[in-house]
Amino acid sequence: MMEYKLYSAQTSADLKTLSTQHGDIQVISQLDPKELRSPASRWNFRHLITYRLLLREEEAVFLPVLEDDHGDCCPLCKQDQFSSHQKLSHSWTESLIGENPSRLYTKTEGELMQLPDGFFWVALARAARVDPAEEERVYPQRERKQVDRRGYVSSATAIQGSSSPIDHYSSSEFDADINNDVDEDGHEARRSKPEEVTVHLITCFLQHALHLCLLQHSAGVVANREVRPRVERKLTTTHIAGGSFVAAEDDGGICRMRWLRDGWGIEHPYLALLEAKRAFKSLYFDEKTERYIPVVSNESLAQYLGEAVITWKENRTLLPNE
Repeated sequence: MMEYKLYSAQTSADLKTLSTQHGDIQVISQLDPKELRSPASRWNFRHLITYRLLLREEEAVFLPVLEDDHGDCCPLCKQDQFSSHQKLSHSWTESLIGENPSRLYTKTEGELMQLPDGFFWVALARAARVDPAEEERVYPQRERKQVDRRGYVSSATAIQGSSSPIDHYSSSEFDADINNDVDEDGHEARRSKPEEVTVHLITCFLQHALHLCLLQHSAGVVANREVRPRVERKLTTTHIAGGSFVAAEDDGGICRMRWLRDGWGIEHPYLALLEAKRAFKSLYFDEKTERYIPVVSNESLAQYLGEAVITWKENRTLLPNE
């Protein structure tokens, strides 16, 4: 069985080397029929090569497509300049990024809902709570050792996107170079939570950021457009490589709504796509930065790429920038 190492192509030369190491596969038509028809949730290392994914070495503070907008309109950097058309509610922003409510884990959902932004704290507490079955579970003691992270890539370089079913993994697949400051058992417990819990938490965070922190509408102005979280999943299908049918389904996203005659309707559903996982497969300690870094598998990276490619291909009028 061929062992796939960390996907790390940053240049055309790197891509050529990977292609040579994996059967000289270079173009989409060289995938076998099953891979050609695979939905984004089943894309793999070979798709990364044939779709010619290149990774950026540096970790950008802002995505390039958003960098100019940030420079011109950031409501924090430009808060004292009238040229910025984006405004923040600083009280709601502080509520979000400040301290958690005291005794968050012990409060009932009814108590949390009575807080000013209770819907978010309920979602956070739900994602953080310990399942009684996990609390009683006895985990084997595992030797702490340096991990050979073949097949994984740092989340700092991963592409966002794609929806996929989550498989169950044995704990031996996730041994990481983590010291006692991080609870591996707690990380493993988080991986057992349903994906829907993650989706709900992300949606509540976006609602807080877009509708409480961001002031989208000026007082006294009748709004006819609004940016909102999209809770509906979108299934996208397209044809590639001379007719092969492929599909991708996201976990929701951010959309732009428009006021129609009888109510609000989606004008642009793909301002952002969501792909929620229960938890990263593993963590590792970066000695240079002294930070714990989530690790994304090559398979997940391929799923993200598949979601982005398929959605873009079928929505070029909405997503013209390749």
